[in-house]
Amino acid sequence: MSRTLRYAVLIPLSVLAFYVLFVLPDIDLGWPGGLALLAGAWIVWYLLWTTLRESAVAGATSDSVAPVSPGEQQAWIGLVFTVAILVYYALRGSLMVAADGTMASEAPAIGKHIGMLVVAWLIVMRVLRKRWRDTVEQDERDRVIQARASGWARWGLTAFVLAIAVMFAFSPLDHLQWAKPMTISNLMMTGLIASSLLEYAVTGLTYWRDRH
Repeated sequence: MSRTLRYAVLIPLSVLAFYVLFVLPDIDLGWPGGLALLAGAWIVWYLLWTTLRESAVAGATSDSVAPVSPGEQQAWIGLVFTVAILVYYALRGSLMVAADGTMASEAPAIGKHIGMLVVAWLIVMRVLRKRWRDTVEQDERDRVIQARASGWARWGLTAFVLAIAVMFAFSPLDHLQWAKPMTISNLMMTGLIASSLLEYAVTGLTYWRDRH
């Protein structure tokens, strides 16, 4: 099967697996059903990851495009997981807020799912670091790119915080009835996740532009 066809099949299946595992309300399938669902999702994600690795190897052997560096791989992987966390947070974050503005009963389950994404991210990075053991993971160019991306993330987070501060300072009180403690907590977390997403996006795009 060609890589293009594999991408056409595996990307929709990966999105579907993410939706079923993390977005749909919890459905009791019993431990066999839950284990089978989790195993199927991991198989799909592993096959997609293998296809991405094949594309990276093919790009490394091409004379027209420079090989993908460890820094760029870290950036794209971080971007993928950050997007997944942000999308999940946007879709389920409101369920974490009870009617009185405090933490809802669904909040621990949602936090557990976010923790699973973070653990999966750490596992992927640990596996990759073993493969990069004999390579130079960071040089002067990597540090320059990281500094530039961190600057973008810092300015993005600063703009977000200033916008929130101005909104609270100049909005009438009757327009701020939504600003419950848990809602504000979710809003702050969304800003932090979005700033990380911006940093990974700027890093990955900078590496990509330099390679081409």
